[in-house]
Amino acid sequence: MQKEIGLTEVSQICAKHGIAIKGLKAATGSFDKKIFFINNELLLRVSVTTMDREQEKFKRVATLRFVPTIKHSGMLEREAGPVYYTLLTLLPGDDFVNVYSETTVAQQEQLGREVAAFLDSLHALTGTTYDIGLYVPTIPDFPGDWRAGHQQYWGRLENGAEALQLNPRRIKVFESAFRFLDASIAVLDFQTGARLLHNDFHPKNIVLNAAAFSGVIDWECSQFGEADFELCHLIHWCLYPPRPDIDFRPFLGALLQSAPKCAQVPDIAERLTIYQVEHEIQQIIWNGSKAEAERIPRILRWMDGGVNDLLRQVC
Repeated sequence: MQKEIGLTEVSQICAKHGIAIKGLKAATGSFDKKIFFINNELLLRVSVTTMDREQEKFKRVATLRFVPTIKHSGMLEREAGPVYYTLLTLLPGDDFVNVYSETTVAQQEQLGREVAAFLDSLHALTGTTYDIGLYVPTIPDFPGDWRAGHQQYWGRLENGAEALQLNPRRIKVFESAFRFLDASIAVLDFQTGARLLHNDFHPKNIVLNAAAFSGVIDWECSQFGEADFELCHLIHWCLYPPRPDIDFRPFLGALLQSAPKCAQVPDIAERLTIYQVEHEIQQIIWNGSKAEAERIPRILRWMDGGVNDLLRQVC
C-alpha cells in the first residue's frame, strides 16, 4: 500500500500547508514509511498507518538543538484510505558516511567533541521506566532495574534462539554467549536512571554540513535506557565500518576523551560487550540463516575482548 502514496498525495499535503513544490525526491523510510525531500528544506514522512507514536518521539526532543522539528502533521483523506503525514525540518548537509572522504582527521575529532556535548544534552532528558531491547523495545516500560530488565531480555533471546535451525557448532556459540552474559550480569548493577536515547546512534544518522556538525536524524527508534547503551552502535560501526576505507576511530576517540556522561560508567567495556553480544544474537533471530555467517564470528570476537581492544586503540 505504501507504493500507492505518490505525487498526488504529496502535492495535496503541501498545498494544504501553502508549500510550493520546487524540488522533490522520494526515498523509502523505516517502519513502512515513505519519505519525500521537498525543496531541500523539508522532509515529509507519510504512511497508511497512524504516526502518533513517531510524532511523540520527535516532540520529546524538540527542546534540543541539532534535531529535526515538526512543522506540520495530520491526515489526508482519499478514496483508497487515509494518509498520515509528518512534515519535518530537513537538516542541511549529508550523513557522516557519505561525506567521510571529504573530512580531515581534525574535523572528525571536532565532530566527536560536538557529538559528546549533544549526547549530554539528550541524556539529560529522563523517563520513569526502562525500555529493554534494541531498535524496538522487546520489553517496553520495564518497571524494574537495568540488570533485571536485561535478564528478562536474555530469556526472550534464548527462546528466540531455540526456534532457529542452527547447526551444532553455532548452537554451541549461542550457549557460550548466554553463559557469558550470565557470568557478566553484575556489571549492569550500576544505574543512573532512565535516560532518553536515540537508540540507533551511528555515523549514518549523524549529519554534517561543510564538515561541521549539523545534527542527528532518524528518531523513530528512540527509547529510555541507561546512557551508556547509546554507545552500542558507535562501537559496532568503529569495529565494523560500512566500507574498508572508513575509519571512525578518530571521531570515537575524541568523543570519549570529551568525557560525556554516557562514557563515565563503571565497567564500561564489559557493559558495552554485553550490549554487543545482545545485538548480534538479536540480529540472527530477526534475520535467520542469512545473518549467521556474519554475526557468529562477531559474537566470538566481542566475547574475546573486542570492545577492550577498540577502546585501547582510541583512548
